[in-house]
Amino acid sequence: MKFNFIFLLTVILAFWTTVLQAGAGDGLGLFLDFGQLKAVNNETETEYQTSKIGGVQYDYQFALGDSFSLSLFGTEFVGKGALPDNTKYEYYKAGIVGAELRAWMGPVFIGLHGGQYYLTWIESQSSYSGIQWSGGSGWGLGLEGASGWSIAWYSEKSEKIIFDELPEQRIEGQRIILGYRWR
Repeated sequence: MKFNFIFLLTVILAFWTTVLQAGAGDGLGLFLDFGQLKAVNNETETEYQTSKIGGVQYDYQFALGDSFSLSLFGTEFVGKGALPDNTKYEYYKAGIVGAELRAWMGPVFIGLHGGQYYLTWIESQSSYSGIQWSGGSGWGLGLEGASGWSIAWYSEKSEKIIFDELPEQRIEGQRIILGYRWR
């Protein structure tokens, strides 16, 4: 987590003097997700992720004046994982459908969000564990310039997700997203 914060702070300081005088603005955004949403055992804290694959995020942002915005978003992440005592599932898919309130200070924003987090374990393209949902929340820090390019860091944590035949789990992790907003 310390590395992620230092990386994001370095990017912000490197671009601070450039033409980044943006703020809250309306528009559709599409982002690549280089972080991770991990499946974690809710009782033992065991992480089931064995490798990262990646994800995407899309959103639509509504400006609420110059200093605030509301963003409706969806994100999906796929990872390789292993469940103890259940070797038929090799991959999992985790995601969020939610809303985020952002406070803007020029091109820099701090966001708080909440929504529905989901998790499914995948055996093959036609066989999976079923999608299970739970509430959750997160927060983020980002930079979005007038050109539309954006980079942000997020921390996520869901509530308990209950499966019929699998251990109780939750989704957590840090994500770095990089993308573009059409204004």
